[in-house]
Amino acid sequence: MSRRENPVRWKISGSGTMSVYPHVLVVDVGPPGWAAVKSVLCEALRNVLCLAASAAHPGERISVYTVRDRHQCLLPLLEMRGNLCRLQRCLSELQAIALEGSGAVRVPSLSLAVLDALQQNRQRMQHGSSGAAGGFVEVTIVSTRPRCDLLHDLDRGLKEGDLSTLRRLLLLHVSCDVEENRLEPEMSPDQGAHVYDIDFHAILPDVLSLEIFLKSWLLESNGEKEKCQLIFPAGAQLEIMCDMSRPLLDPGLLHGAEDEMCPRGQVLTSARVTQEYRVIRAVSSPGVCGSMFYGLPAILTPTACWELDWEQLEANQDNFHALCHSLQSQQLSLVASSVLRDSSCAPPVMSHVLVSASASAALLLRTIAVRELILLTRVPTLPAAMAQHALHRVQDALGRLEAEPVYNPLQISSNLYRHLQVAQSSRRQNSLGRGRQVVHPSGRARATIAPLQFKGPGLNMRRCGENDIPSPKRRLLCDKED
Repeated sequence: MSRRENPVRWKISGSGTMSVYPHVLVVDVGPPGWAAVKSVLCEALRNVLCLAASAAHPGERISVYTVRDRHQCLLPLLEMRGNLCRLQRCLSELQAIALEGSGAVRVPSLSLAVLDALQQNRQRMQHGSSGAAGGFVEVTIVSTRPRCDLLHDLDRGLKEGDLSTLRRLLLLHVSCDVEENRLEPEMSPDQGAHVYDIDFHAILPDVLSLEIFLKSWLLESNGEKEKCQLIFPAGAQLEIMCDMSRPLLDPGLLHGAEDEMCPRGQVLTSARVTQEYRVIRAVSSPGVCGSMFYGLPAILTPTACWELDWEQLEANQDNFHALCHSLQSQQLSLVASSVLRDSSCAPPVMSHVLVSASASAALLLRTIAVRELILLTRVPTLPAAMAQHALHRVQDALGRLEAEPVYNPLQISSNLYRHLQVAQSSRRQNSLGRGRQVVHPSGRARATIAPLQFKGPGLNMRRCGENDIPSPKRRLLCDKED
């Protein structure tokens, strides 16, 4: 089935905001594989969920299932933002699952967990507020079982199920033989009839690899990339469509300074809305000052938009690769501008970016400063003659440091995970304490919420007697009680 013909995986919301889809995590806890991944998976989940509790989209939900001899829902669909305590309780239940037990997994267990998650989301949509994006669900299955076994079991269990709301199904195989799993051949048509799209990922059983996958799954916009278009001057007749992805989380989101309507620190657009950047000029890459960049960078790749034909996708990809090669070989960067849309009647403001190449098949987009934002700063020039005693002292100190050829951010940690876990738990306890009790000067605590009054089944049918004529005050009390 071609990408354009698939109605499930590539379904896009027609609303003006970025789609938010519920996430469902199905964990295969059957021995002996569960013993090999339990500790690293739980640690990675704990680290990523503390980020999600601060930086997830408002309304973005997660559900957790376990599968052994039967499926079990540890966490019904719950909004991630601000619910770290409930997420941690779910992780505690996941950690408490025994390592030993029956190794036989019933065939329909995985498929039953997927179908149960879809049904749970449909019931939530029926009893809650409806939305175009909320009807679709992303499901990820984490298992150490071989890929062919997983696909075979899912094919048999999901073939007759209602998969109209299954947006994407991911199989995460945790194994030491990552390369072998990536090269494993696809199943032949007679081994299973795939009525849904399957994304297969094989990663190593370590915390870092699981963190990278889970952060991409939970904190990116559910696979919906922002679109941008590089438009060259009229005479060039060249337009390149790109997918834009953010490689970094905004640190401001993690300190409670984020805007509730814009939780990513950026303008959220629909996949159908394309940001246009018009190329103004080219500049020499070594001649760009690094202090003139601000904000978070973005990575541009050739678009994989399902609305384009395969011929258009191939031509666009060829143009993109040619642009990367030309910019890299000539050491050039592009200065482009975009209009910031505003509903006011004032003239529009232009945003300027620098598009530069690297050794990879991607472009780096960074926001650059303009004249209105520049503060004049007098920077002194470096003197030609150096004090020899100071120069020897500095060189000796530098020689004692370990020199790395490139900067690897994965080797540096800021203790952020532990800080968020403690800080959010403390805020949760303080908010609950302020809402439930008030401390009096005597030192005693009193509940501020009055208990609900119990009413018997016949209380609403009570009437005043025929000869009983209540006073106006009594009649008012009767009416209030009724």
